[in-house]
Amino acid sequence: MTTKVETNRRTTAVRWLFLASAALWVGACNRSEAKESSDRAPPDEVWLSQDQMAKSNIRVAEAAEQDLSQAITVGGRIAFSDMLVQHVFSPVTGRITRVLAQPGQRLKKGAPLLSLISPDIGQAFSDVVKAQADVVATEADYHRQERLAKEGAAAQRDYEQAEDNFHRAKAEHERAQKKAFMLRSGSLDTVTQEFTLRSYIEGKVIARAANPGVEVQGQYSGGAATELFTIGDIKEVWVFADVQDMDLPRIKLGADVDVQVIAYPGQVFHGKVDWISGAVDPVLRTGRIRCVLPNLDEKLKPEMFATLAIAQPAQRRLAVPRDAIVRINESAYVFVADGTKPDGRMTFKRRLVQVGQAQGNLVPLLGGLRAGERVVTEGSVSRQQPNDEVWPSPKQLEDANITLVATQEQGIPDAVTVGGRLTFDDLRVSHVFSPVNGRVTRVLAQLGQRVQKGAPLLAISSPDVGQFFSDVVKAQADVTAAEHEYQRQKDLYGYSSAVHAGTLKDLEAAEDNWRKTRAELERARLKTRLLQSGTIDVVSQEYILRSPIAGEVISLMAHPGLEVQGQYSIGSNVIELFTIGATDNLWVIGDVYEMDLPHVTKGDEVSVKVGAYPDKTFRGVVDWVADSLDPVLRTAKVRCVIDNPAHLLKPEMYESVNIAVPGKHMLVIPRQALMRVEGETVVFVFTGEHRPDGSAVFKRRKVVANEEHDGDLIPVLSGLKSGELLAATHSLLLLGML
Repeated sequence: MTTKVETNRRTTAVRWLFLASAALWVGACNRSEAKESSDRAPPDEVWLSQDQMAKSNIRVAEAAEQDLSQAITVGGRIAFSDMLVQHVFSPVTGRITRVLAQPGQRLKKGAPLLSLISPDIGQAFSDVVKAQADVVATEADYHRQERLAKEGAAAQRDYEQAEDNFHRAKAEHERAQKKAFMLRSGSLDTVTQEFTLRSYIEGKVIARAANPGVEVQGQYSGGAATELFTIGDIKEVWVFADVQDMDLPRIKLGADVDVQVIAYPGQVFHGKVDWISGAVDPVLRTGRIRCVLPNLDEKLKPEMFATLAIAQPAQRRLAVPRDAIVRINESAYVFVADGTKPDGRMTFKRRLVQVGQAQGNLVPLLGGLRAGERVVTEGSVSRQQPNDEVWPSPKQLEDANITLVATQEQGIPDAVTVGGRLTFDDLRVSHVFSPVNGRVTRVLAQLGQRVQKGAPLLAISSPDVGQFFSDVVKAQADVTAAEHEYQRQKDLYGYSSAVHAGTLKDLEAAEDNWRKTRAELERARLKTRLLQSGTIDVVSQEYILRSPIAGEVISLMAHPGLEVQGQYSIGSNVIELFTIGATDNLWVIGDVYEMDLPHVTKGDEVSVKVGAYPDKTFRGVVDWVADSLDPVLRTAKVRCVIDNPAHLLKPEMYESVNIAVPGKHMLVIPRQALMRVEGETVVFVFTGEHRPDGSAVFKRRKVVANEEHDGDLIPVLSGLKSGELLAATHSLLLLGML
């Protein structure tokens, strides 16, 4: 395979052919001013003898038609496959108590995601019971009025009104059932009234925006609901691209597509076109296409920018080797063999050509050349000593103490530096709010204090406490009275005897009232259970708020006399009273650029230095890398776990983070071998050849090196091959010989 260095050499050689015309012309003038002008090559020609062609290694080839595939190249964007992703919202309004799934975790269908407490739960199921009771009552009244209307004992208006009431009750019952059905996608603890939200599909947690203590809006409440989880799979992704309207007819469903992204510059991903838009954007004059790409190694991330090459059927076109093209400014030229001079010299004429997009080592010609014409493909004619070579003698090498070193590949330690923000570990922090309205009477925990789960935090005097329990007592009394009335009407109607002293209407009304009171009792009890995380003094109406987890009091916003609003109240002035958590381990959330993303993996070591402690280094590991990119910043989130046993690091500190990535196997050379010449970085490579006088042949070579790398060995990105010999020390002498 022809290397990049060889290709550059050949291209440069062809260009020398063009420059040779001027060199030969000048040489001819110096040899003889009296020589006839007819013996001079025109400016667009070169005349070479057979000896010159042999020394210059001139090669010619015929321009011929080739089967070339002209791909359509467009820009695109990686996206989720809609069939493999689910965006999860909360069906109810409430406050998150526990987060049960973490980013990067693989889940089965139905796996728990988070738990939250919501007054909507009791309300929804109580509404079902109440609506069902209404349906029973209105149905009985409807049938009674229907029988009376048939006998002529009731007005038609009463019958129609009863029918309308029955249909409205059925509609309300259907609405309540559907609302409750939405909640059955999760699971409900009827004692704690805690709702567990579950995954609808099997997949991986791609993104998460849920933290304990956060208040969320139900997706059916009419407010601005927030997406809590993105669950899915990126083992297959979509690529969307906009194609110019003139190219749309050339694209067919099922066409092969090659995709490249900047994160993996040397890798090509293969897919197929599976959808073509039926409309064109009226402003951009483009049509959208969608391609499906297998992504089993999950290298491609949603929101990555991509370059697509959409394959087209091969076409027969005139083409020449890439090395035959000579670029002068913005124009392309070839040198065409144009016969032989009387003295035997070959004539090569420069010709302007129009070229298309290169396909491998071939360049299609759109004009300027005919099939069968012979063009120069490689070779050079240069001065006796080329401009990029030096020929030091053995004595000069010895006196200058120039040493030769062979280039070699070895592992180079590397790191990715990102900006990071320290934050709590979500699983070890809780944000505490009051479940009731009231006034703080006592603060029972102080800042910095370590508390156990269930430890008292503060006392609140609240009228809600008495109200909640009074509602339960009242509802129980209503149930007892309604049950007694229902039983009495059953006896009067004659269910247990032959006596019929009561009417069916009164019996059904009593039954309806009994069912409603039972639903109201259940609602009151569920509301009271919201307070069971604390301790209640029914006499003083004092509520003791307790810690939901063990940890340290990190922040405290409560003081005696403060008026607080319950987290389940209608108002919006709900404040966080305590933050309880542990800071032995903290998270660092950082943003990794797309080009660095392939080098960062779960388990990589992390070092953090903060301005507050410049002499200390904190250690940790990467435990999650996002599977999608921020569409604006073009970065992916990365989360690191940092050890913080002395509690020196604080949440919300913002510092740089070094992520150690596996060392790259790269070509390295000594730092002293690099020289700066006219803005370029160069080295002198020993070609292995010697002149007849014993002088060694060194060739100047432009290289691209990472000079910011620490140490005496510098990674070389391009310009050299492994095993080449180069001047490693005192190469200034060679530079002076140019």
